[in-house]
Formats: sequence, C-alpha cells, structure tokens
Amino acid sequence: MLESDPAMRRPRSGGRASPPARDREPSGVGRVRLLLIVAIAALVSALVAPTQATAVEVTFPLTIDYEVLRTAVRKHLGEASGGALELWRTPDGCGTFVVRDPVLEPADKRLRITGPASATAGFPLLGWCFGSITWTGHAEILARPELGHDWQLRFRDVDFRLYNGARQPATVATRLWTVVRDWSAAELETFSFDLGPPVEEVRALLRSFSTPTGSLATALQTLRPRELAVEPDAVRLRVTLDLPPAPPVPAAPERALTRAEIQQWEALVDSWDGFLGFLVKDVAGGADPETRTELLDLLLTARREVTAVLGRGPEVGIDPVRPLFLRFWDRLRAIMRRAGSKGSDDARALRFVVFLAAGDALTAIEAAAPAAGLDFSADGLRRLARTLAPGYAGDPLEYSDAPDPKLQELFRFRDPDSPARRIRRKPGAAPRSWLPPWLTPRSAHADEADEWRELSERLDRWVPTASELAAYREIVDRLLTLAAERSFDGEAIGDRFDDLFRDLVKTVAWQESCWRQFVRDRSGIVPIQSSTGDVGMMQINVRVWRGFFNPVKLRWNAGYNAGAGTEILWQLLGRYGIREARERLSDAARASYSAYHGGPRRYRRYRSPDTPPEMRLVDRAFWEKYQTISAGQAGDRVLCMPARRAS
Repeated sequence: MLESDPAMRRPRSGGRASPPARDREPSGVGRVRLLLIVAIAALVSALVAPTQATAVEVTFPLTIDYEVLRTAVRKHLGEASGGALELWRTPDGCGTFVVRDPVLEPADKRLRITGPASATAGFPLLGWCFGSITWTGHAEILARPELGHDWQLRFRDVDFRLYNGARQPATVATRLWTVVRDWSAAELETFSFDLGPPVEEVRALLRSFSTPTGSLATALQTLRPRELAVEPDAVRLRVTLDLPPAPPVPAAPERALTRAEIQQWEALVDSWDGFLGFLVKDVAGGADPETRTELLDLLLTARREVTAVLGRGPEVGIDPVRPLFLRFWDRLRAIMRRAGSKGSDDARALRFVVFLAAGDALTAIEAAAPAAGLDFSADGLRRLARTLAPGYAGDPLEYSDAPDPKLQELFRFRDPDSPARRIRRKPGAAPRSWLPPWLTPRSAHADEADEWRELSERLDRWVPTASELAAYREIVDRLLTLAAERSFDGEAIGDRFDDLFRDLVKTVAWQESCWRQFVRDRSGIVPIQSSTGDVGMMQINVRVWRGFFNPVKLRWNAGYNAGAGTEILWQLLGRYGIREARERLSDAARASYSAYHGGPRRYRRYRSPDTPPEMRLVDRAFWEKYQTISAGQAGDRVLCMPARRAS
C-alpha cells in the first residue's frame, strides 16, 4: 500500500530522486533577481507598446442674450404696434388678450415673459360686442428652454399666470382663462430659435484657424450641443468638440531667420494691430462714453504690448499673434459682450454671438490642447473681423500710418493743426511779447493760429547753441502754453484744472525731452527718438498712437509734436486724472502722467504700493519737476541745465 502511493515510490534505476520542494524554491537573492527581471520586462513592454491616447474634449460657450430671444419670441407671437403682444383675439374681435412691453428674463432655471396685460370678452351681435367685460393686470408666462440635436431652441413646460394690479394672483372668467392659457401654451411650444446657422459660422471660422497638419479640422466634425443653462445675464449653450490626440512635434533646430521671414513675422504683427483697430472702431461707433474709454484703454494697452513684442524681435517657430490674442481676449470679450447686448439690431446681435463664440472656442482649444495646431494667420483674423461687418468693402486688417479721421472722431482727438477747442484770449487782445526784438514775428498782432504756426516754424530743426538758450527756452515756453490753451476746455472738466493742465504739459515736456525736439548726430540734425520709437519733445510713440496723429509731423514739426502730446494729456486728464483729484487737485496731474508714461491702466501707478522701484523713481522725478514748474522756479533747468546763480 505504501508503494502504491506516488509520494513514496522510489526512482527507477539510473535516476535520481527529485529534491525536496523547499530546495526547488529560489533563494532570497534569487527572488530579488526574478522580481527585477519581471519589472524590467514590464517597463520595456510599456515603452515599446503603442499608447492609446484619448481624445481631448473641449467645451466653449455660445451665449444668447435675452434681448435676442425676446425679439425672436415677439416676432413669433406677432408683435402688434406699440410693442404689444396680442396673445389672443377672436375672429369677431370681441375677445382679446394683450401683453404690453413684454420683458424676457431668467426665473429659477426657466425663462419668464412678463408685462402689463389687459383682456376683453363679450358676445358678438350684428357687428357689435355686447356684455363685454374687461380686465387689467399683469401676465407671466414661464417656460423651460430646451435644445435638441438639431440645434433648435424650443420652449417646454409652459405655465401661464395672471396677477392683479397689486401683483397678487388674479381670478379671471374661466372661459377666458382657459382659452388664453391654452392658446399661449400652444403658440409658445411651436416656437423655435434656430442656432444652426450661427454654429455653422463658428465652425467655418474655426476651420480658417486650422493648420493643414492640425487635428482641428477633424475635430470640427464632432461639434455638438452639450447643455443649455439659464444664467442671470443670458442663456448659455455649452458646445463640445473632441480633439484627437496630436502627434508629438519634433523641436525645430535653432537658426537665424531670413529677411523674408522677418518681414513676414512683422506683417503678422501688423495684421493683429489692424484687426484690433478695426474691432475697436466697429464697436465704438454705437457705444456709450464709458465703453469707448474702455476700448481706447484696450487699444493703447495692446499697442504697447505690440511695441514690446517688436522690440524683442522674432523667435523661430513662435507665432507672435497667438499670445497677443490670448492675452487680450478676456478684456475684448467683456467689452464686446456688453456692447453687443445693448444693440437694437437683431442681425448685428447675432453676429456678436458668432464672434464671441469663435473667440471663446479658440481660447478653449488653446488651453486644453496647445498642440492642436491653431494658426492665428492673417486670413483667420480677417474672417473673424468680417463676422462683425460682413458688408465691409475694404480689408479689415489694413495697416496704415496715416491719420484715421474715424478714429479721431470716435475718441474725440483733436489734430494739433486743427482749430483750438476754445479760443482763450479775449477778442482784440494781442499776444504777449515772447521774443527779443531781433526775433519779433512778422505780425505782432497775429491771431492764435498764426502765432502757433510761427512758433512751430521758428523751432524747425533748431538745436540751440549756448548763446541761443534763453531765446529758445522762451519760445518753447510760449509754444507749450499755447498748446495747452488750444486743447483745454474748461466747460468739459472745469476751469479749476486750467493752471494745472498748463503746468502738466510743461512738466511732461521737461521730463521726456528737456524741451528738445531735435539733436545733432553724425548725419546732421535729427528728431529725438528712443529705442522703443518714442519721438520728439513729448516722446510720443508712433506705433501706439498710429491713426491718431501724423507720424512724419510728430518727428519733424516741434509744434505738432507738442500739440499731439498736449492732446494726449488732455484726454488722459479728462478720462483718468480728474478721478484722482478728490483729495488733492495736483493728484490729477500725477495720475495723468502715470497714464501717459505707463499706459491708461497705470494711472494709479504714482500711489500704488505695487509699483516697481524704477517706475516709482520716474513718478517721483515728475512730481519734483511739476512742483518746480508750478512755483515758477524751473528756469534753465527745463533744458536740463543747472539753474543760474544770481549775480
């Protein structure tokens, strides 16, 4: 019995007995080796095996303002004259129900159409209505918006309510109540707002930003509605698309750009500048003063950024427009969202919907999948700009250095050569003598325009010698005084800023150029110019102020440059400086210079604790100069010369 047990059998001749089970197990060192081999094999397998990357889901909003929906509902229900909705009318005219001036607004995840209402009901007899009853109160229709896969926005779960004049639930004749309720529900449930066309426009716009090798063109086929939300400011549709995984892009070797590539890069930066200028002019046309100020702020800030980009120069493989678009989109979107919601043109309101949705989609795609292959080309920007003005005959990205009359008019910038805003000198009063006898102008009683022209001509290419400094300083002093008088309008901001503005202009000219327009170099007499393109006595950046002033005159005409700088200071004083004059009047001057030097958004720089030390020194130097000018103690120091000692 024991031998029959396999465990007890002996081996056949010539064989060896198997070792005990414990002897077949690996030792501690062997076990570690085995685990290392398994781990290495798994790692190699993971590296060699192809990875199954998943698509990236990108969601962006498509926003429909309540005013757009309200207009669509009123058209569907048949708006009567005077802005009233006739919800019900019997064929004989004896029964009517009218809602006047209806408002569409959010109400707890639903939409509410509400307004003053009136009803009549009677019996027709021989063309007359007898036994008529009337009711006046308030009507309220609640409905839940719903969006199908066909991109049609519809109303569901319609609820009709009536209130009396005290906004308490009202009782109305049963027959009238039933008919009006059923009719309104039936009409509203047949309402649809087609979002298909704007979605298709967004799809086409995004396609124009896709590179030939990018994944965006494929992703656009997956565009679909995700959810619809009733929010306090609008109905917001979330639109989704799936971006397939982008293959890794090998790093391009570092190399120097060719001249043609540099020119192409600069042209692309110019296209962004043209794009933004076109949008600003388009939106500012129907905007209120506050929105126009925001648009001007945005334009100037963006152009300062462009100037910085151009100063750094191009980089191989880096799209200069992409970061600019992403940096300024949120500000641009907020302004355009508000401006679009205030318009009365339904077609234009829908164009804003498309424009904003396309911009939101671009920023969402860039944030979720930077390797998706977006190309912020001139053609893409051009098509995006035309969304707002499809009938525009010119090129919306046109770049020109010439003064733009529309830009000047929209933001009320006065050209320095144009007449003064307000004649300051009393009729018949002669200008004071500001020249020594040998430099007396040809007409001692010249009017304001003649005096301005003569002063500008006298300073033409004048780099004063030591013996001419006194005459030069007196002429520039008079020029700056006259420049301030030509731009200032006390009726607009108050006469209390009159002296402040004159001193501000003179101080800025001292701070920026030491009252100089020209210098001598190896080539001869040339305009003063900084490395960033700031030119002349008031150091005006030609790029930032493109379209507002003539760039040639800014360089070669001292009077024009002084007048342009004065006009800029006038605008900054009126928009920002006077906000800071609550505690001290002189703070208006400090704020205006901070905005002049650092951009409109920096008008509080002079008192901000976060101001960088180097900018704090700039503002402190301005403040010291301003106090010196106000006290009449500047003397020759405005020419950056030490004050003369009294003999």
